Amino acid sequence: MSDTPLIRLDDVSKVYHLESGDFIALDHVSLEIKENEFIAIMGPSGSGKSTMMNQLGILDVPTSGKMYIDGRDVSAMTALERTHMRRDIIGYIFQKFYLIPLLTAYENVEYPLILKYKKRDTSGKAADVLKSVGFDSDMSAHRPNQLSGGQQQRVAVARALVNEPKILLCDEPTGNLDRKTGLQIMDLLVGLHSEGKTVILVTHDQKIAEYAHRTIELEDGRIVKS
Repeated sequence: MSDTPLIRLDDVSKVYHLESGDFIALDHVSLEIKENEFIAIMGPSGSGKSTMMNQLGILDVPTSGKMYIDGRDVSAMTALERTHMRRDIIGYIFQKFYLIPLLTAYENVEYPLILKYKKRDTSGKAADVLKSVGFDSDMSAHRPNQLSGGQQQRVAVARALVNEPKILLCDEPTGNLDRKTGLQIMDLLVGLHSEGKTVILVTHDQKIAEYAHRTIELEDGRIVKS
């Protein structure tokens, strides 16, 4: 594992210009995350958690300051370069799953491969990654509305993994699940971390945050603990 941070925020601020005045969502934040860390991000509503996740997921760029991911200055990249970086090195797992309703579990997991390679998967990768989260070929043929919440989240995890990302960005991944199923998903994330993934988890649940090796707490757009 390299000593160079996989992710580095250097004096990052994010300001939204609203009719009522400027809103500072992130306020001069500096942070380093090394490869294969397991990080939890916590804070009260309005603390900047969502804005931080948008920055780390390259869904937005800083108003000021610099952010580097995998050694590259994100703010200096073109929109297309950022799109390719999101596709290739970041896997997203959301609270609401965001599976495509008309596609089967297999087709949902295959979809990122089609976006990347412009053709259907013939490598067996989609089936393999589904198998790794407990789905056989019969289950993989089900559509999301035929699956439980926990099963849908497993499909979402498989979809996040299929392009072999370095970073798993998890936004309240257990928020829509019962406690038992949520802990099963967390055990899955712990296993992925042990295999070398960098896991960044936003949660309001202290019990879930305890799975992480380091907790970053935000308040009013600033880091108060890291």
